[in-house]
Amino acid sequence: MKLGWRRELWRESWQALASVAPLLATLGGCAPAAAVAHDAAVAAVAPVTSAAPAAPRARVVPERVSFDSLDRNPATGAAVRLGGLLFPPAGRGEARHPAVVAFHGCGGMYSVVASRREMLSLRHQAMSELLAAEGYAVLFPDSFRSRGVEEICTIPFRQSPVTSTHRLLDAQGALLYLQSRADVAPERIAALGWSHGGITVLAAENAKQPAVARWKERPGSAPYFRAAVAFYPGCIDALRAPGGYAVSAPLLLFVAGADDWTAPQPCIDLADRLIAAGEPVTITVYPDTYHGFDAPPAQGTLHLDVPNGVNPGAGVTVAPNPAARDDAYAKLKRFLRAEIGAR
Repeated sequence: MKLGWRRELWRESWQALASVAPLLATLGGCAPAAAVAHDAAVAAVAPVTSAAPAAPRARVVPERVSFDSLDRNPATGAAVRLGGLLFPPAGRGEARHPAVVAFHGCGGMYSVVASRREMLSLRHQAMSELLAAEGYAVLFPDSFRSRGVEEICTIPFRQSPVTSTHRLLDAQGALLYLQSRADVAPERIAALGWSHGGITVLAAENAKQPAVARWKERPGSAPYFRAAVAFYPGCIDALRAPGGYAVSAPLLLFVAGADDWTAPQPCIDLADRLIAAGEPVTITVYPDTYHGFDAPPAQGTLHLDVPNGVNPGAGVTVAPNPAARDDAYAKLKRFLRAEIGAR
């Protein structure tokens, strides 16, 4: 369906919690980004008070799956085999369900806590439970361990062993895998990602990207992603894409206005350009909000010494903002219901 295109500017006064978790526990939703200046002048509106926390959802038990990426091992020529976790929708029956492919950030998708090394990070677990409760199957493909990598947050951006080009092909492999399953509606699949995973979503969403264009133009090809969502992605590559950028499906962006890891201004510029061209893009900018705003509140505000960011060498800030998270999650649910349906 056609969306009402809009840019939403939203502000909320909030105070960071005092408890600080270990540095690596924050990395599951973060991404390296090339240095670029950003415009800190974002219009402010009235503060919003966060609602009381909802009752915890029942933990969803995932199925461990594996499937081929469309990427190839350069040494053997064989398809890269990806592992992943597939979460079933709540109350599933015999009918085919819509699905979401969720792409982790530069810290990988798993927890760094020793006792939870094979379980999702808390941010990813919360999203899997939210989406499953909405009636979606949720697939988390692992782009890192499948290639012998744990994380890329601490690696300079241009030296990363896993790039958005690799992960675009992982996204298409994940889409084909879900479409092969009898319990998934093949024409009702969305892509969602955080930070480096958001970069992946933007790459997979670009209708002018050759790999995407080939898929969509191939006679008899399977349906492509029907919707796309990116939380605080790096937008520089999309903004500067050599062949230009056009969305292949409605796109929803959530951007942190004070983000010093993935600069917000390129995303604002990209959205403005696409909206002006009549593209189905919606962006929400949360002023005075940092990277990783949907992290568990107990994480507190952290300053991370990583080699990338808006000001290389100066480190980056990661901080939860519960009210921004709640607002984004509410918008996310409405968007997915409109684009791929739900129970």
